[in-house]
Amino acid sequence: MVGNPKEKTGIKRWLTPLGLLMVVLLAVAFVLGLLSLRRTQEIVADDFQQQQLILARTTARQMEDGLAFLRRELKILAYSPSIQYLESEAWANRMKVSFDELSRLGVAAIVRIDFEGSQAPRAFVLDASGPHIVHRDFSRAPEAVWARDPAHHGQIYQGPIEVQPQGNLKAPFFDMATPVYEESVDESHPKPGGKLDGVLLFKIDASQFTGHFCAGIRSGRTGYCWVMNMGGIFLYHPEKEFIGEDAFTARGRRNPAISFTKINEIQKSKMLAGEEGTSQYISGWHRGIVGQVDKFVAFTHAKAIPDGSRIWPVAVVAPTDEVYGTIHSLYVRQFLIQGLLIFALVLAAVAVIYYEMRWSVELQQEVDRKTTDLRRSREQYKSVVENARDFIFLINDAGAFVSANTAAARALRVPAAGLAGKAVGEYFAPDEAAAILKQVQDVFDTRKSLELKSSVRIRDRVYWLSTHFVPVFGEDGRTVERVLVMARDITDRQRMEEQMFQTEKLASLGTLSAGVAHEINNPVGVILGFTEILLDRIPKDTKEYEILKTIERQGLNAKKIVEKLMTYARRRSEYHEFTDINSDISNVLLLVQNSLLTAKIDLDLRLASDLPRVRGDSGELQQVFFNLVNNAVAAMPHGGNLTIITRINPYSEMVEAIFVDTGTGIPKEIADRIFDPFFTTKKVGEGTGLGLAVSYAIITKYGGTIRFETRAQEAEAGKHGTSFFISLPPEPAAPAAKSQSEAGQA
Repeated sequence: MVGNPKEKTGIKRWLTPLGLLMVVLLAVAFVLGLLSLRRTQEIVADDFQQQQLILARTTARQMEDGLAFLRRELKILAYSPSIQYLESEAWANRMKVSFDELSRLGVAAIVRIDFEGSQAPRAFVLDASGPHIVHRDFSRAPEAVWARDPAHHGQIYQGPIEVQPQGNLKAPFFDMATPVYEESVDESHPKPGGKLDGVLLFKIDASQFTGHFCAGIRSGRTGYCWVMNMGGIFLYHPEKEFIGEDAFTARGRRNPAISFTKINEIQKSKMLAGEEGTSQYISGWHRGIVGQVDKFVAFTHAKAIPDGSRIWPVAVVAPTDEVYGTIHSLYVRQFLIQGLLIFALVLAAVAVIYYEMRWSVELQQEVDRKTTDLRRSREQYKSVVENARDFIFLINDAGAFVSANTAAARALRVPAAGLAGKAVGEYFAPDEAAAILKQVQDVFDTRKSLELKSSVRIRDRVYWLSTHFVPVFGEDGRTVERVLVMARDITDRQRMEEQMFQTEKLASLGTLSAGVAHEINNPVGVILGFTEILLDRIPKDTKEYEILKTIERQGLNAKKIVEKLMTYARRRSEYHEFTDINSDISNVLLLVQNSLLTAKIDLDLRLASDLPRVRGDSGELQQVFFNLVNNAVAAMPHGGNLTIITRINPYSEMVEAIFVDTGTGIPKEIADRIFDPFFTTKKVGEGTGLGLAVSYAIITKYGGTIRFETRAQEAEAGKHGTSFFISLPPEPAAPAAKSQSEAGQA
């Protein structure tokens, strides 16, 4: 049976435009697929590059911290008496303690050059072969020439990179040195000479040092890290033969068939210029695979010296195929299927739709899987940030928190989720919040990272922070959308540095005190001599006689203080002196009674009777009581009440002296520092900051304790003031005589 020609014509008439429509639709789908592929590749590549950049930044900061650690260890080692005075046996043992720890950071040798040795010029060396002495003239060594300049006292010299052969390979080395002065004190050298005696240096393998931080870096599946210096020399590279070679020529020598113009331009115009960013280039190999390889590169730099005038560019690279490969293969497969469907569309439109839907579902599933992988990777990075001990948070251009990690939220005493949208000024003092926001605004304006080291008060606690302000760019790569703040708590390190500084000041004060004590002896002797003459001439029952006895007593106290200054470094292991605490307080009050009247201060004296004597020197305890009374007077500039109480503490059974004033009190923010040497709130010339520190040392020396309770003037009216409690052990009671019965039994 033959079909209707009109029906066939109608079918043909409909099939032609339908076929053309399907071809157009598939063509449009093909073009949209290409655009989607390109956009997906751009998004994934940009995210991957940012992750590589974070790896590069983290590695660079770790290198800077490692160099700072080596500088601190060098200073600490140079301050050791065994190193300063080159004590036999001890110098090698002291070097070995540091060498065992520092060798993992590339320290190949510790060298102490002796300028003033009794023998020929020499250097004391500890390296992998053990301790030994090298006899050679080191006077022309750059470290020695630098160290002889007095302006470099206490500074660190860091030499340039020098490449040395090691078998068939090369190794870059650099020196880190500091002058050695005779400043420390030990049993053999109680009085340091303070002269320049040489230089101490670390010889550091730069490839081992940088490799300590770079060797474990993996970007993607096979990406790696490399480092070079400002001279373009590879300090670290997974290809060992590249280390110590020129980064601009080493690649070309290995594979001359490939042009490395792009990576050389990146190295020259961006990396060596100290810039930070991402790019792509063509390489000639990767992890043993030889051939043209397109790679992503993210680069930044580490400051080789603190002022940033010398940098080490750091790069993290990975093949682009690891990012593009999976997505590209998926889209290519889709395009092939669409091409086949064009030829099969006329015969089976339903089949075309079926296959299109089928592959769309698979595509969505694959995208979902990749999205899950990316989310998992993002969660891993988030976990690293959340578990970091540093304070990490994001701030927007309005000066408000965007997010914060657990450490920052804990310091601010606010849940991390509750910080979002809150202004910085709500959690910091106005001046400190203004300083933080100024740094943030500078990053927005300059689009460059900033670093700041300062003290910050967070919730009534003072932190010393090393803070990095890093711009976070938007999708265009040029606009700064947020600022990442990474703050490391260096409070303990800062206190250690301050303590070392105070120790140096105390050492200088000891030298000065010895000289002053010697000069004071003569006038004190004259005062005591004339006082003795006057005592012989004045009747004992007169007021003038009592005044002269007071002068004599205080002169003897001054003489005793001078004698103790002369022997300040020698400390007795036991003290068998006992004194009457009431008598000592009374003697002090005789000296200050006129000052109390002048300052309009009422004295309430409550001295308990029949108190046992206490362990301690009368003159030193009077010095403590004098310091406390003077501080009380200074705290009551407009007058007030001073109460002095002595008693037996019913709980500790120790003799206790209590000094209570109605002064301004001690502010909470300095309460934990009042016993620190040289800490004072008085104006220059009014106080040394040693009164309470010396008082604390005296009371502790005799087995006692000193503590205080205070209310600052901002507290409730009538409740402010300070109370100092001094507890001292009483004199042991004499053992009772045995009874006659006990004697008979014996």
